[in-house]
Amino acid sequence: MQCWVENVRCFFRGPPLDGNARRTFRCHLRYALLDATAGGILMNAPLVAIKAFEAANWHLPLRELYSGIGMIASLYLGARMATRAKMPFVFIPGVLAGLCSLMMAAATGSAFWFLTLLGIGAMFEVVTRPAITTILRLNYPVAHRGHATGEVRQWASLAFVASSVTSAWMLHWGAGHASAVGGTATGTLAPGLQWSADHMAQILIVLAGILSLASFACFRRIQVEQDVLEWGRNPNPQLRGGFRGALGALTAGNGRFRRYLVGCFLDGFCQMLYFPLIWAFLSRDLGFGYLGCSLLMHAIPALAAFAATGALGRYLDHTNPWISWAWIRCLWGLDALLLAATPACAILFPPALVILPVVGRILRGSVQGGWWIMWWQIGITYFAPAREDTSRYMGVMVFLNGSIRLAASAAGIGLAALSIPPSVLLVAGGIGVMLSGLYSLWQAAWERQHRGPETIAEFEHLWGGESQTPARLD
Repeated sequence: MQCWVENVRCFFRGPPLDGNARRTFRCHLRYALLDATAGGILMNAPLVAIKAFEAANWHLPLRELYSGIGMIASLYLGARMATRAKMPFVFIPGVLAGLCSLMMAAATGSAFWFLTLLGIGAMFEVVTRPAITTILRLNYPVAHRGHATGEVRQWASLAFVASSVTSAWMLHWGAGHASAVGGTATGTLAPGLQWSADHMAQILIVLAGILSLASFACFRRIQVEQDVLEWGRNPNPQLRGGFRGALGALTAGNGRFRRYLVGCFLDGFCQMLYFPLIWAFLSRDLGFGYLGCSLLMHAIPALAAFAATGALGRYLDHTNPWISWAWIRCLWGLDALLLAATPACAILFPPALVILPVVGRILRGSVQGGWWIMWWQIGITYFAPAREDTSRYMGVMVFLNGSIRLAASAAGIGLAALSIPPSVLLVAGGIGVMLSGLYSLWQAAWERQHRGPETIAEFEHLWGGESQTPARLD
């Protein structure tokens, strides 16, 4: 209770920021709340495709496949934006992502095109991430960067769970009434309500598109002072030079960053091997409906994230990122193993059908906010020198994530086509994620032995404004 009260106080007080950093926090929070609300609706889209459009298993990884393409494009975009204004690289793709969500409402007759448009929208959304990370690094002081992003992510988790559960209930209500009348009004509902029941999926998708557009309009209000200084330094970079600048982040002698990418690849690939099939596993193997699937897929993890992420953000500011990754990944992998064990355990102990998934989802939810902050917001700042190198390094991270999604989605489609049970992929993926956590722990011990920086703040202090990472950190 005391922790919850403290979280409420932090919501109104926020991190100790002033000036433009405080304005950035307010705009960032509004953007995140609107984006999370839209995301809560759209994350039920795969279940709509399964239940309403009879999507095949091989359709389910389409979103990850298309978003992976966008992540690969980010390798070039991250280098291109290094010496240009960052905001256009957020606002323009963000608007296109919102428009794709609106177009989904016209594709509800085909599972393939419905999920394809969902994936294209995700593709545009992910290419904004190098620019967002760079803007937040420029505008937030390093001592409070984790705190600020943690507070934003905490309340975005609450908006996400409210949106996902509410939209799942509305879909459940619409499906029940539409199936009861077989598309013909019987007088049990008013004509307006009957029309809403028959078109509930389209209504929610349009709402998600509007919210997505509004979220990027809020982010557009952030003032990035550094953009004025960087604009025009290299206004028309060559295509070849853009890729050369991005790949330079891998070949500039920064061995720490390459070791970091190894752990991230193992973590991400093993997650994506089973993640697109969790919907089908919960719905078909465990027998949950719209509401049960939404609770286990989104609501319970998001509530756990809401309870934990604010404190995690403050903790990450003062903790070695390798240590943070170790326990985040181990708890994440344990969730997959508990889900995989549920069918067998439920035969011997029927309440395990609910207990094990709920416990696993709580474990994952307690660290998913920290995972997101580390991967997409502040983890890269432990390796990248400041200013333009932030977008280059983040472009490499997004490219890696895209490569993972393409490889893992292709592997998942192939294994699903071979009728490999989702529970087998859950076991393999969960073990792989936990191994990546042990790898992070080993790297933490290695860096401590070689006197590497303990925190992000210490790394930026050691960097001290030079153009290269200190040699002793490699």
